[in-house]
Amino acid sequence: DRILVTEYVRGGTVDRVMDMDQDERNRIGRAVMRLTMLELFVWRFMQTDPNWGNFLYDVRTRTTYLIDFGAAREYDEDFVRGYLNIVVANANRDEKALIDESIRMGFLTGDESNVMMEAHKMSGFCLGEPFQSYEPYDFKSSRITSRISEHGAVFLKHRLTPPPEEVYTLHRKLAGAYNLCIKIGAKISCRDLLDEMVEYNKT
Repeated sequence: DRILVTEYVRGGTVDRVMDMDQDERNRIGRAVMRLTMLELFVWRFMQTDPNWGNFLYDVRTRTTYLIDFGAAREYDEDFVRGYLNIVVANANRDEKALIDESIRMGFLTGDESNVMMEAHKMSGFCLGEPFQSYEPYDFKSSRITSRISEHGAVFLKHRLTPPPEEVYTLHRKLAGAYNLCIKIGAKISCRDLLDEMVEYNKT
């Protein structure tokens, strides 16, 4: 028989840090973004339920905890490396690299209409915005998640193939991390986090 044990952690939900100073909110937001990227690009094992109640913040120790792994899942290495290539292409606004990798991974067939290709490109570039620069990215003023969702109607009408099934849970988690940074007003640099993931995946 096996015994499953869990660790008790102290803290309140992370959205309660709104009254803290900007530096601390930035530190929390960056920790959440780095954790999200480590889950996917290093561990390839991700907790995919990103509601704010699953992030606890302990004021005494300034520690952010992730809880509730009932919706965790594993991602295979080929998917992770391919998705990293897409994120890098988005961050660099490299249309050719984005489309080529999207076709290889099955996001696109290559026969899509111009309007679908444009929507895929622009939603991708929007997704990659936080990683485009080493300067702090202001999540709250960016409207990033709402701008990404604006392309949904085009996808529903013009998509020729469903995306890889892994992407549904992945994008839910990524949107959750973005929304948390929006909620707490984080202004953080993310490009160096992407560089760290690229360097790790070179090995």
